[in-house]
Amino acid sequence: MHFIPRGCVVFLAIIAPLAGDGIIPPLDSKQAPQARKIIQDFKSNPKGPYLQIRWFCNDGSVQPPAGTPCKLLGGGVQYAELSPAARLLAQWNLNVGTVLASLDFSTFFDDARDHWLARELVLENYLAQVDRGWIYRRAGSYRGVRQAEDEEKAGRQLLIQLLANPDWVARNYFLVNQLVATIPHGIPDSAVLKTRTLASSIASRDPKFQPLRAKIHSQPGPEDLAAVERFITERKADDPELRELADLLRQQYASAPETRLAPFQKKLARTPIAAVLNEYIAQTQQGKGPANGPVLTIEILRQVTAAGEPRVKLDMLDLNALVLERAFRSGQKPAEQMSRRQQLAGLLEYMSYATGAGLLSLRELAALRTEADALNHEKEVPASRYLQSIRYLERSAGWCRAAAARDFGPVSRHYQEVEPLAGGLVDHLLRGSVALPLTARLEILVADANRAAGIRHSIFGDPSNRGIVGLNPGVAIGRLGILSTTKEKTVDPKRIYVIPQTLADLEPMAGILTLDSGNVLSHSQLLAANLGIPNATVPSALLPVLREKGDVELFFAVTRGGVVILKEKASVAPEEIERWEGRTSANRVRVAINTGKLRLTDTRLIPLTELTAQDAGARAGPKAANLGQLTHFFPENVAPGLVIPFGIYYEHIHRSIDDGPPLDEQIARMYRRAEQMRDSGAPSADVNAYIYPELARLRKLIQTMPLLPAFEKELSVRMRETFGPDGSYGVFVRSDTNAEDLPEFTGAGLNLTVPNQVGFRHVTQSLKDVWASPFDERAWDWRSRTLKSSEHVYPSVLLLRSVPSDKSGVIATVNLETGEDDITVNVSEGVSAVVDGGVAESLLLKSDGSVRLLEQARGTYRKMLRPGGDFQNVPVSGNDTVLMPDEIRQLRAMVAEVKRLYPPAYSVRGNVLPWDIEFGFENGQLRLFQIRPLARYQEQQTLEALGRLDATDKPSEKVHMDETP
Repeated sequence: MHFIPRGCVVFLAIIAPLAGDGIIPPLDSKQAPQARKIIQDFKSNPKGPYLQIRWFCNDGSVQPPAGTPCKLLGGGVQYAELSPAARLLAQWNLNVGTVLASLDFSTFFDDARDHWLARELVLENYLAQVDRGWIYRRAGSYRGVRQAEDEEKAGRQLLIQLLANPDWVARNYFLVNQLVATIPHGIPDSAVLKTRTLASSIASRDPKFQPLRAKIHSQPGPEDLAAVERFITERKADDPELRELADLLRQQYASAPETRLAPFQKKLARTPIAAVLNEYIAQTQQGKGPANGPVLTIEILRQVTAAGEPRVKLDMLDLNALVLERAFRSGQKPAEQMSRRQQLAGLLEYMSYATGAGLLSLRELAALRTEADALNHEKEVPASRYLQSIRYLERSAGWCRAAAARDFGPVSRHYQEVEPLAGGLVDHLLRGSVALPLTARLEILVADANRAAGIRHSIFGDPSNRGIVGLNPGVAIGRLGILSTTKEKTVDPKRIYVIPQTLADLEPMAGILTLDSGNVLSHSQLLAANLGIPNATVPSALLPVLREKGDVELFFAVTRGGVVILKEKASVAPEEIERWEGRTSANRVRVAINTGKLRLTDTRLIPLTELTAQDAGARAGPKAANLGQLTHFFPENVAPGLVIPFGIYYEHIHRSIDDGPPLDEQIARMYRRAEQMRDSGAPSADVNAYIYPELARLRKLIQTMPLLPAFEKELSVRMRETFGPDGSYGVFVRSDTNAEDLPEFTGAGLNLTVPNQVGFRHVTQSLKDVWASPFDERAWDWRSRTLKSSEHVYPSVLLLRSVPSDKSGVIATVNLETGEDDITVNVSEGVSAVVDGGVAESLLLKSDGSVRLLEQARGTYRKMLRPGGDFQNVPVSGNDTVLMPDEIRQLRAMVAEVKRLYPPAYSVRGNVLPWDIEFGFENGQLRLFQIRPLARYQEQQTLEALGRLDATDKPSEKVHMDETP
């Protein structure tokens, strides 16, 4: 069995939304246009977002601006009062025009909104720099808006108080570094970020500056100063921003580094970092380059996140900003004429810098060092192992991106609704950080490892390696579409789409180019893998090229070995196209639903403990049957459950409505008509135009039909017996059809689960909603690609008592990269945390007992059970580690027991399938929610044909670590 490498996405990918930001409600359809207009009005208003200048006295009074009225009232500060429009925006979590002197610490810290205001300060600073002042464009000359000395004093005090909590600082280190760079406190702004934003602003007004902007953004260096000065002379430009940029570049590259370091040497002379700092300065003075810079930035991290004087910590962070700035500038052009061992050493240095910036955690750094050390201990390494190790190290770029996206992705997306430029914040922070030179070093090693392994991706003829990873094997032929947000609903199933993440509710499509791999065990990834839909990750640098191909028909293939091929269909020989067209996921042979086991006359409510795997497809779906089987092996780990079998649903629809034919006959007639249209060659758009309105009509009927009285009465009694008094518990109402978890079709996530329903009336309505969910358009679209005879789709329903999991996740009882007998685990904090998407902690539990970190959790919120029903979203803890050692031990023991006791499942080719298991932990105790076979794409002829595309170059047997790549 072949598995596709998991890989990671280069951090330059477009901002990838998580499953949902959760804590801050999105703007509604009325708020967004109104907020957009207010923002534009501020840009042209001489007062910006402010109403008037006032004195705010310490006795609580507000006085006119003239004179010094607060002098006799205990003192005070003067600043501008927000306008009514700005106050309205604040109600919608758009807090603009913030004056630091007006804030107490609790308002600034903003704990209830997960430090939203602090994140907004960073975003507003970026927008003001990149958009010529943004909402302050004309308000710059409005005197008295804020007093510089008051802002610096307030900013310093807020930062000092923030740094008094070392545990919080440790969990939010990237955010802390950005706040220190943003909030005025008597230290000059970051020259790197200001240079970038000035270059962007100038290029937006003068297209001829664009090449210089690109150079400053991608490969900055001392030569930029001469280029800018030449541009000013040749263009005879009198742009104040150009002059400011030239002055800033002159300051960066002309001033001696030790001049800026000297004040810190004095301030920090009696601190634990003094010796490392002195060595750093000595190396700088000798012109050797800061060889111990990585050591210094890590030592600053350790001191700032330990107990200590917060004022000293602020000085350390100011020093850290200077160290990282120097590392950024000196690291733009990695020397290519170095041995592999030397390249690895340079890469590790920048991984340390990234850790000092908060983009990597100490846990991630330790994992990366372990991988690099294993290579460095050898003189020569098999090419396959070298490739595997370099691909692991390549994850560091994705980890950096995930850290920045966690802290600033939600605020960026929220503002993007009203200010499109906000969408560039995460990219701006990353490209202006040490992640940029880190990625430059990775590119050299990734290209080398792919060459050694004989792997060469081909993107429109370009043998690129950077940021391209094959996820699912398959072939697609179609035009390209680009989904710029996750909210777009119009998806053509015949197109290949570029998507901003692995979507929680993926629509059917021919192929996927994803800008963020999400997690490999989300429902969307399982669907794509099961149906042979090719899926590969690509960097955002390819977006301009991809946009140019929007009206061109493309050929897209991902091989079993992870090679990605994307080219124009016209460049492929006609006989090749004919051979491949029959192997695309859209042209698979469909199979009929097996109805041989159905027992529709069985209408008795079934305790979960009575079911076994043999009941799947007979009385209930595989979800309930397999979970029932688990209760026999793990009775203490499965919550109480009650199963509503297929037969009760059949009774519900085997009734006449409004004197018409029984509902089940209407359903059968609708599906037969749709199949006739397909068989006659009708376009899918015509089939959908017929069936979508019919699906909506039937869905509404099922949702609104009253339950049969006898069943409703029995359900009430049995729920009380199983779960307790009404209102004292919650249940998950889970759909479970006979058309899922099949060897040919997983159906993961297509039908409805209604979480944590409290109260009998809520449960019964949710039951009808679940019965109606197979008639959802998305469920039909996916199901009809593989299965026919949809009139024989019958949902059973599993009522499973809600479990207040502290963390939850999914297991695959296999190494998804190699097919080896390991355990892949994805887990996040909270309830129902992984299967819907998001950045989960991902671990590989090796058969030798070791644990390999694949991804650190970077969620922005966690779901918790609401006592009255449904979920509530609260901030995550921010801890580096989700699964604890004893929990890992429990998972290993459970998987061993499943393999020993559970009846095996087989693929269509007779191979034993691994298991996909959903689990949670409640106060350290393992809970089990679902088990199903992990069925991946198995169409052998297509896989063999794809295999012939794998080795585009002759692979090497070994690589020598002391040779130059």
